[in-house]
Amino acid sequence: MRMLFYAGGCWCAAALSLAAADGARVTRVIQGEATATAVVAVPLDNHVFAHTQPQWADLRVTKVGGHDIPRVIEPERDYRFEESHTERRAVLKNIQQLPDGGLAVVCELEGTNALTLTRLTVRTPLRDYEQSVTVSTQSADGTWTPLRAAEPLFDYSRYADVKKESVTLPNLTNRLFKLEIARADDTVFSTYASMTEERDAAETRQRTFKRYSVEQRPFRIDAVLFRDTRQVAVAGKLRTERVAVPSFTVEEQSDRKQTVVTIETAQWPLTGLVLLPEQQNFDRSITVACEAPGGWRLLTSGRLTRVRLPNTAPVEQCEITLPETRAARLRVVIANHDNPPLTFAPNSVLALRQAYRALFIAEPGVRYALTYGAPEAVTAPVYEQSVLNYLRGGRKAEVWSLAAAPDGGIHVGFAVCVRRFFVRHGLLLVSLAVMVALGLLILRAVRRLPPPPDSGDSP
Repeated sequence: MRMLFYAGGCWCAAALSLAAADGARVTRVIQGEATATAVVAVPLDNHVFAHTQPQWADLRVTKVGGHDIPRVIEPERDYRFEESHTERRAVLKNIQQLPDGGLAVVCELEGTNALTLTRLTVRTPLRDYEQSVTVSTQSADGTWTPLRAAEPLFDYSRYADVKKESVTLPNLTNRLFKLEIARADDTVFSTYASMTEERDAAETRQRTFKRYSVEQRPFRIDAVLFRDTRQVAVAGKLRTERVAVPSFTVEEQSDRKQTVVTIETAQWPLTGLVLLPEQQNFDRSITVACEAPGGWRLLTSGRLTRVRLPNTAPVEQCEITLPETRAARLRVVIANHDNPPLTFAPNSVLALRQAYRALFIAEPGVRYALTYGAPEAVTAPVYEQSVLNYLRGGRKAEVWSLAAAPDGGIHVGFAVCVRRFFVRHGLLLVSLAVMVALGLLILRAVRRLPPPPDSGDSP
């Protein structure tokens, strides 16, 4: 008896060790090589969808012949890019008057973050002035190089609300600038008229005089502001594909007055279905369920409608929105009641499939591969998400492709099947083994009992 249990335990341990060794994983080379560090996006295809676990738990990006690297799996979206502007105040480091009467101002932007400067603004309290400014940047050897010719600054508030206090910059990343103002002192020339009246006994005379004034005023600078412009990615709609499902079957259940459409979906990440019956006028209620352990799980309900009648606008509602679902099969139940059942031609059932991609950071000179298809449930890895921040900053990832998928499904070895059997039915097997052992022990104890004494009378 002991030998039997010992042999059974050894056989189970050997089967489990073989199952652990048989990974049954798929490895597909990622076709591409980086010349510099880059963020790479790899679109996932049908083979990946069909053979990966929920939440992409077994999907890994690995270095060829090496170890796993962090990756992010995200649904593809249509992004639009918007400009975000931030005004940054510069620190005035030095101000000096030039021999030709101009003014040189050296200013600096503090901080360590990267900048993209697109505009310079000179704030002054003066009104009614005309000036010009030349913007220069400092090169590596310390010399100042003008960006372009002098640009005008002006304020015509005396005549209209017209002024210009900014100049455009060509996406600069510098932090130190030199501004050359054409005139340190601003000259204001103005005229005004005055009228005097003289009277004598005979008549009154009026005389008008035109007076002139010239004012010298310094060109005061209150602040120098730079505009920092960033490209910000704004997430739009999720990118879905309308594709024909791999296969579907239609069953008429006359006793229940309903039509059941069973759809093979191959673990695609689906966000909707499109059903296109052959009939032209109908309005039916439907329910959609997905295959789950122990039966079917309800996903949603809705209506299937199409109206094609004379002198009326056509109406068609044949698309059903689903919460994103990955399942082997979906079942659509159409309530016919006493109406004729709906019929479906080939390729009349379509799926709205969410596009997904794997993102990772590629290093130059390194080849990468995508691995998936673990035969048993694994824990989803937790990686940092800095790649997403890179993309939301308005940058784009390089798109690489996967090598061709292997033909057919993934072969699962005998050892893996044994392990799956033990995982699913292990408790039952242990219970049966305990019951058998107890039965054998009871039988053995019964056999060892002495025979009952003879109760008959002796002669």
